[in-house]
Amino acid sequence: MRMTFTRRWRGVLVAVALAPIILLPALAFGGGPGAKTDDPARALLERSSRAMGEEKPWTTRVETGLQTVWQSGGWGTLKADYTRWIKKPDKLKIDQDNSAYDHPFFRMYYYNGGDAWYVVNLNPGRSPQVAASMKALVERADGIAYYLSACDTFFTVAVVPDDSLLAGASIKRAGCVLKGDTVLFDVDAKTGFLDRRIENKGKRAILFGDYRKTSGHMAPLRVTQYDEGVKGNEILWKTVSFNEKIDDAIFDENRPPQEKAPPK
Repeated sequence: MRMTFTRRWRGVLVAVALAPIILLPALAFGGGPGAKTDDPARALLERSSRAMGEEKPWTTRVETGLQTVWQSGGWGTLKADYTRWIKKPDKLKIDQDNSAYDHPFFRMYYYNGGDAWYVVNLNPGRSPQVAASMKALVERADGIAYYLSACDTFFTVAVVPDDSLLAGASIKRAGCVLKGDTVLFDVDAKTGFLDRRIENKGKRAILFGDYRKTSGHMAPLRVTQYDEGVKGNEILWKTVSFNEKIDDAIFDENRPPQEKAPPK
């Protein structure tokens, strides 16, 4: 029985650990877009960046909210009180507490200076999947600005097909190529805010909504992920704050010892 439980929560661990990356609000809270360009695709993304206040720098970001995961490895719908601390350039802590919603999980994930680990129900460990997920979250903390600097090819899409997720919305679409993956950005034609990002070779769509102004940034308080058209994850942020003082010690809690390499 214990082995079955262990396998199940490990599956949930990896699946839910990936959700923070997927649901990262795709707006650049700092770093700012580059100089003006004649490239219409880059120009569209840069205008969206400015509309969302990306040029305002930040050092720390603290977010609290409710996470819901529908695709949870056989455990049914999982809800969690969810808190995320980010400190540039390389620190991240995520706290997911499902216990208030009738599931026996307490999860924490850490990334500090390239090292990543997790704690599930007081059991610490390391996982290559979790490490990759946390590393990507830190790298992409600047959202659109990250794509503007990391992508090597940009393009516009003249005709955006209507669909049920953004039915009737007036959007403009730009895209870029990132590490072999084509990423599409649907920008609201009126506000300039990002409505949707499509990635993973078109299989994943992340919707952004309920934008609110905080510390000069326009932050989406609702971020929802669909995989192959199926609603999988959502975060409803209750608070988003910037440049709070964060003690570095919280990013070093529960760090397990590094595993020794096997003898050659």
